[in-house]
Amino acid sequence: MNFHSIAACLFVLIICTVATNYASGQLDPLTEINFLQSGLIYSDESQFNISSDIAIREFFNGNIIRISGQTIEGFPYITYSKVSDENIDTHGIIFINNQFVKLSFEEKPIVVVETQDKKDDLALAIQYTQRVHSKQFILIDVKVFDKEQNNYGNYNQNYGYVPNTNVTIVITDDDNNEVFSSNGITNDKGLFGINYLIPDNSKRETLTVTINAENENSSSSKTLQVFALGNIPSDGSP
Repeated sequence: MNFHSIAACLFVLIICTVATNYASGQLDPLTEINFLQSGLIYSDESQFNISSDIAIREFFNGNIIRISGQTIEGFPYITYSKVSDENIDTHGIIFINNQFVKLSFEEKPIVVVETQDKKDDLALAIQYTQRVHSKQFILIDVKVFDKEQNNYGNYNQNYGYVPNTNVTIVITDDDNNEVFSSNGITNDKGLFGINYLIPDNSKRETLTVTINAENENSSSSKTLQVFALGNIPSDGSP
């Protein structure tokens, strides 16, 4: 059975359910058919966007409205809407993957997800290489503490650690291009560390290091600079 035959069966089914009273004219059906306003139709599993190229035909003084077209994704569909004084009842099918699938016209609930800003209550204590030549490593060790217990960011403090915290380290050059990034989780001492090798024959520039630490309740960040000095001078001067 082809697409038009299925559509004809659907049309007959809806005609059989039409009430004897015609539409009163109090509704403007084309503005009351929801999917024409939203531009979306649904199967039980997928959502589709209708295109503006549609065909509309009315039957029985506007009591039945047939709408057919193709979705933007390329699937043909056809719907029939029964108009009454109380509401508009719409049924339809869409042809997907060589089979006919029933369309659903129940309103989809709008799910509102409330988000809360995370607290900036992590202290990031950092030891790092401040000046580095080509073919040398930038070493960066980050310790994450509870800020109330380590308000001054003392790296050597031996309590107040925050383990299991996600840490991301991004290094950018003078042109704000990312040259290195890494992420990991702090250990039981609140520690996460990386090293980055400065390429050979690199130019003299200031690198920016951005460190973000985040867990379920908190998110804090810190920015620092590293001076890349290029190749080591042949005379051994700094």
